[in-house]
Amino acid sequence: MANEKDKPGSGHKDKRDDTNISLPPRLPFTPFPSFVSRCALWRRIVFVLLLAVNFLLFTVTCRQDMQDQPRMKPFRSTTFFRDGMSSRPPVAGTVPRGHLRADKEFFTGKKSTAGTSATAAVQTATPTGAIAAQGTTAFPDDVEVFPLPVTHDLVKRGKERYEIFCSACHGMTGNGDGMIVRRGFRRAASFHTDNLRQAPVGHYFDAITNGWGAMPSYAAQIPARDRWAIVAYIRALQLSQQNSQPQTGQPPPSPGVTATPSSGGHN
Repeated sequence: MANEKDKPGSGHKDKRDDTNISLPPRLPFTPFPSFVSRCALWRRIVFVLLLAVNFLLFTVTCRQDMQDQPRMKPFRSTTFFRDGMSSRPPVAGTVPRGHLRADKEFFTGKKSTAGTSATAAVQTATPTGAIAAQGTTAFPDDVEVFPLPVTHDLVKRGKERYEIFCSACHGMTGNGDGMIVRRGFRRAASFHTDNLRQAPVGHYFDAITNGWGAMPSYAAQIPARDRWAIVAYIRALQLSQQNSQPQTGQPPPSPGVTATPSSGGHN
């Protein structure tokens, strides 16, 4: 006879049947979304910190204290050089870029063969007490031909430069009666005398460059090309005044006017 506990509907259950009860399938474990985001954030922070440390180490090793290196400041003394000067002069014989004056005739007004023994013999050929040489004989080293083309623009430029730098002494027409001469300064030479008409163009360039008599050097104020422009305009003045000046004599004498550079005749 069956036990009443085993009857259906009795409300009792046999413990031996617990093993036959089926459970739902177990789901895989997954962490919370907040935990995943925190881990990714920390990984990024660590990566950025490591990258910054590597960058700092790289820059420190490559700098080698170059920004703090000892350097010379202009016009300060130093014990590194024997003369105690930090500013060093240029090496002897060096020429700045763009200032190589290879064309001697253009930059000096002298012939390329100037200074030879033959030229020196010509300069000393005139005996003492003889009549002074004139024209190209008086200036054998100076060039007789312009080293650049003489154009209308060059003469126009020479006129402008002449009126600025030369007219105060030599006058607007080159007669040596400039404004400062009228105010009592010694009379300047006239470009319309025979010896200066016959003088080569290199003589005028040399006088502007190095000075002549009482006339100072204008090399610092007037570039070489402008000096040749002034010489070209002086030639134009001589041609314009050629018929109005006496062909054989000198202009009317005035106190202090001579033809030698030592007395300041050509200033």
